[in-house]
Amino acid sequence: MLTETNTAESEITEFLTSSQAAKRLGLSMATIQKLVDNNILQAWKTYGGHRRISRSSVLNYQNTNMATAMPLSGSALGSKAMVVMESQELIKRLRPHVSQWPVPLHMSFSDSLTEALLDLLTEKHDLLIVQMSSPRKQQEKALEILQKFMASRNTVGHALIFTNEENLLPPSKLGPYPVSIQVLKHDVSPEWLSAYWTGFAVQRNR
Repeated sequence: MLTETNTAESEITEFLTSSQAAKRLGLSMATIQKLVDNNILQAWKTYGGHRRISRSSVLNYQNTNMATAMPLSGSALGSKAMVVMESQELIKRLRPHVSQWPVPLHMSFSDSLTEALLDLLTEKHDLLIVQMSSPRKQQEKALEILQKFMASRNTVGHALIFTNEENLLPPSKLGPYPVSIQVLKHDVSPEWLSAYWTGFAVQRNR
């Protein structure tokens, strides 16, 4: 039978402080706070206002999210992605999520494909993500420009295009350009991009 002291100690070991959780997961205190605010980590506050986080929720997060972070080659640590999005609201949603992704990535943002390609003239990126919502003719023209750019320059590894159009770039229209472009009629979300990038990075480093 547990004594009162042993019971108290058992209860304490079931919870972690924010700093202990951050150290265990290898995350910043700010990220831990966001995970708690989003109910991803279960927590409560003491009378003194100190947060106590459930050890089981920390372990669940670690098992679910960190297991996908497979050992990658050194090049993965310097991986880069350029994101072109017209929606500033989506950019604001995406920014805080990137630091939590299991595979490290330096991500830069632009609201113009033209400006992004100017940056890509001299700076190499592993992934270019473009959200298109303009009229179809403009999207077709933008894809044609992107194809030619990627064919003439070796600064973009892969382009991922999100569009609201059906069959925007059928394989028969790819032409002779040996480029890697993937077009999806799909909503953009931080969670989807995180899963995509993890798989992309692991595949690239095999």
